Amino acid sequence: MILGMWVIIGLFIWMCAEVTILLFSNKELVLSSFDRKGGEDITSESREYNIRALTLSGLTFAGIALLINAFSNNIQGVVDTIIILVYSFGLFLCSYRIEVLTNYRRLYWLMQEKCLNFGFLGLISSLVVFFYIEGITIILAVFGVFFGVIIIIHFIELRSDFEHYSERAAPKKNKI
Repeated sequence: MILGMWVIIGLFIWMCAEVTILLFSNKELVLSSFDRKGGEDITSESREYNIRALTLSGLTFAGIALLINAFSNNIQGVVDTIIILVYSFGLFLCSYRIEVLTNYRRLYWLMQEKCLNFGFLGLISSLVVFFYIEGITIILAVFGVFFGVIIIIHFIELRSDFEHYSERAAPKKNKI
């Protein structure tokens, strides 16, 4: 149970750090709303993230139920994995629900994206933890490579987001 909690704490701190970095890269832009008249209608992309989050939350819930059923005699063996999956499930549900707010501020769009991304990272982390605890080293090694590639892609995306937010000018406030 301790390993699962540390993974959750690590993912949460990592997510908060990313949001903070992006927020302070251009605070005025991140806290502003999208300019629909200027072609920044985020509705379709936000809806797509919404659908992905709902799909992944359903799959995660099914995975949790499957693990509980399969390991009902030795539930302690998979508690760490289940804890991480429950965390991912919660992030997916947050990403799903945030969709109604994304048109109000870029920060909500950013949070929807981060909840979806870190829910996915939680899913991958839960598999790594499961294979580690079960001692299936060959699958752990193969999955570790994929996990590393996913982390690298995640950092590339973070760098791209940082450059995007820090290089853009904050929208001008209309004075009436």
